Amino acid sequence: MSKRLSQFYGMDIYTEKAEHVGKVEDVILNLEKGEIMRLSLRSFKARTLPSEDVRRIILEESIGYNDVVRVGDIIICKKNPKTEGKKIKKKATKD
Repeated sequence: MSKRLSQFYGMDIYTEKAEHVGKVEDVILNLEKGEIMRLSLRSFKARTLPSEDVRRIILEESIGYNDVVRVGDIIICKKNPKTEGKKIKKKATKD
């Protein structure tokens, strides 16, 4: 089954444990490979964000497409990026 890129916008995202993660606000593509890299819970449109905000959004508010398990009426992913991002942030501050 295939989907148009525009169909991803606004889709609900849940973890395998049925936790609601959020909605797809933006899609990050790898144009060289022609594939989706990440699904973002925050939009990058119409804004110029400082690099630290972009980093935070990518770490804490987006999902690597390799963590997506299924795409149908909703998206199911392996883990919640909000909780995973906080774990990464805590680990980085300890080092």
